[in-house]
Amino acid sequence: MKARWIILLLFGFMLLFILFRLVEDHPSTEALYIDDQIRMQITPVDSSAVSMQETTFELQIDELSGIPVTGADFDLNITMPDMFCGVFPASIEEIQPGVYHATVVPVMRGKWQAEAELQWKERYVKVSTVFKVH
Repeated sequence: MKARWIILLLFGFMLLFILFRLVEDHPSTEALYIDDQIRMQITPVDSSAVSMQETTFELQIDELSGIPVTGADFDLNITMPDMFCGVFPASIEEIQPGVYHATVVPVMRGKWQAEAELQWKERYVKVSTVFKVH
C-alpha cells in the first residue's frame, strides 16, 4: 500500500514537471497587436539567443490600410520575468519603411521577455515575446 502511494506521488511530480515545461516553452501570444487602425508584430531574428551576445528582434508596424509606419516612436526593453536583474533597452534602427530591428544584449541565461511599446496617434501599443537565452 505504501509503495503505491510513493509511485503515485512520483508519477504526479513527473506530470507536473512535464506540464510546467510545456507552459514555459510556449511562445507568447502577445507578439502580434491588431486593432482598427494599426498592426504591430515582434519576432526574434536570431534562432537562439546567447548570454552576453547581441540578439535582434524585428518589429513590423503597418496601418491596416497597408501603409508602413515610418519614423515610429517606440522603445524595446528586455527583462527577466522570473527575477529582477534590470531592464535593458535596445538600440533601434529602421531597416526599411515600417520594419525595424531592435538589438540588445541579454546578460545571463534563462527566460527573458522583450517588450516594445509604440506611441502612435495618441495611443500606446504594446507587443511582447518570451525567449530563452543559452
